[in-house]
Amino acid sequence: MDPSETAAGPPLDTARHIRYFQRCYKSLLPHHYTSMDSIRLTLGFFIVAALDLLSSASSYSEPPPDPRASSLIPAADRKRLREFVLSLQHPLGGFCGSPNHVLPREWSVEWDPAAQREVAGDPANPNIAATSFALLLLGLLAEGDGSDAYDGVHREQTLAWLKRLQRPDGSFGDVVNEHGFVSGGRDMRFCLLAATVRYILGGDKASQADDIDVAALVAHIRRGQTFDGGISESATHESHAGYAYCAVAALSILDLDNEAGSHLAGGITSIPSLIHFLVNRQFTYFASEGAGGSDEEGDDDEDEDTADASDILADLDTLSLIDPAATPAGFNGRINKKPDTCYTWWASGTLSILGEGALVDRTPSRSFLLEKTQHVIGGFGKHPGNPPDVYHAYLGLAALSTLAGSHNVSEDGLGKLDPQFCLGVEAVERIKNGRGGLLARARDDGKVVASSERAGGSIRGHAYREGSDMAASADEVRERLAKAMGTKIEA
Repeated sequence: MDPSETAAGPPLDTARHIRYFQRCYKSLLPHHYTSMDSIRLTLGFFIVAALDLLSSASSYSEPPPDPRASSLIPAADRKRLREFVLSLQHPLGGFCGSPNHVLPREWSVEWDPAAQREVAGDPANPNIAATSFALLLLGLLAEGDGSDAYDGVHREQTLAWLKRLQRPDGSFGDVVNEHGFVSGGRDMRFCLLAATVRYILGGDKASQADDIDVAALVAHIRRGQTFDGGISESATHESHAGYAYCAVAALSILDLDNEAGSHLAGGITSIPSLIHFLVNRQFTYFASEGAGGSDEEGDDDEDEDTADASDILADLDTLSLIDPAATPAGFNGRINKKPDTCYTWWASGTLSILGEGALVDRTPSRSFLLEKTQHVIGGFGKHPGNPPDVYHAYLGLAALSTLAGSHNVSEDGLGKLDPQFCLGVEAVERIKNGRGGLLARARDDGKVVASSERAGGSIRGHAYREGSDMAASADEVRERLAKAMGTKIEA
């Protein structure tokens, strides 16, 4: 790739970002993350994925003199981290978010009227987000070509658990208890997480009775497009660029190895309207120097206005009709909200999957990230002036790589990104090889079903009943859990 094709503007200071993520990797995170211990796997994913993207040579026009690929995480650490991830696997499928992610005992205690006493259920709490990030981490940390990435993963149990997380309307929740009650919202995040887990574990190669209801999932996503072209939890909710990405990425992942047609084409009511919504999320950034808003992590601070009328009027004088690209332009996720680092990714990543990434004006977007939200110690903050956090720091890098790829240029120091998985292309290749290795072992064990065997409602001689209950009974769950853990759970 010709280095002269890269966009004008300051170069990405790769070393600064490597130092930031190495600090996050090698030392304790700041105390602000204490309350996030239940999503430790998710935080770990952002750190490891960033180091992977920053150590890739895939974006260089010629190999660097000192190849650093895979060197930022030593082999011994990779082995140790893989063991940690696998230690969070639940015996009946799925992963917990951290070693401490166990529900309080009183949450699982119920009164048994027949026995006239309290009985305790399973206190562990596998959830769909932790499971998806665990599988992605195992692929990131795999050695060699990644074909052994998923050794030790309970494929059949996790696919059965995933099926229980789907509701009759096609949506997915976050957790499911032993009585089959699914909790969590119905938004598009869970759809993406479910599609990712299903793909990696080869749910499409399982028996139809063990796979999720893909048609119902696609229909649920289709019902989420709103009047303005965006996507939300339903057509009556506020559209959101993050939900748009999750919906489009979920459909595109469902299309991997799909021989029956395009879920992406059928899962979005109007793709042109969605593209229009996403492109219009980009706008010129106005704010006085030092305006940073709140340091809080949540979305509540989106409503805080960091620029008053005098700031905006002063900045209007700096606009150029000749070179509008000279002014930084950020993205928001919802109409009339402030620009945010992560929304540059959510919007550009979605457009990239749709094949329309070049519609994003790269130069002002890059300027917004490097001049406004990039932090002096490395990483990116949510808004200009905010301290960096691992979530926005990684998505800032993902956005820069995606913007470059959509315009067929390079971002030296960053690997090429696969927008479907929001991961470097080398990592995605290891994940796909790991999936292949997992399916090969399952095939040897007779646990893989040919496509022809899934059709017609009959699976290997077993009747498949349409609309059958997706939730195992409490007794079945207790029995399987007791067998897996080698202990007795009273009913």
